[in-house]
Amino acid sequence: MSEKIGILALGHGSKHPHNKEVVTGVAELIAKKYRDIVVRTGFMNMNKPTMKEGLEAFRGTGVSTIIAVPIFLAHGVHTMEDIPQILGISRDSRKTTIKLDGRDVKLIYSEPLGADELVAELAFKRAKEALSSD
Repeated sequence: MSEKIGILALGHGSKHPHNKEVVTGVAELIAKKYRDIVVRTGFMNMNKPTMKEGLEAFRGTGVSTIIAVPIFLAHGVHTMEDIPQILGISRDSRKTTIKLDGRDVKLIYSEPLGADELVAELAFKRAKEALSSD
């Protein structure tokens, strides 16, 4: 049996719509580009679905592994303490097993976006956009 992968895009949540729009937009772009991956979203607070509801949204998809990806730039209290606690993931091993549809499903917690060439390219793109709108 081949492994079916799920990605849970994690956001902080906000009373303003921007955070949810960005996290949802990133999730939609991943799903569009990688059609064999099941993508869902979850938010720490103030938005729905919650992170737990995001995990539950994988029911019926047949995923065998879910990677929880924080759509955060850097580590902080939320990525290092709050999110692992919400997901029931050890901060040390960064993984656990959950039950979905009566099966064991691996849940792996990834690093935040961090300093990466793609993030740098995006920052430069935004700088050029700001300059051209001047």
